[in-house]
Amino acid sequence: MPQRSKILQSRDDWKRKAVQRADAIREHRKTQRRYQLKIAQLKADISALEQAEDEKKTLGSP
Repeated sequence: MPQRSKILQSRDDWKRKAVQRADAIREHRKTQRRYQLKIAQLKADISALEQAEDEKKTLGSP
């Protein structure tokens, strides 16, 4: 019987580690997705500001 309990304990340890890894990977993906969305938003803001600056330059010097 001790051999069986070792196997069960090993299986439970493996499952716990697998769940922890999956949670960590899932959290990493969520974080990366948030960062990518933030980067895209900042790039859009930069291009809008550059466009507004170009319009001011063209309107300011007739």
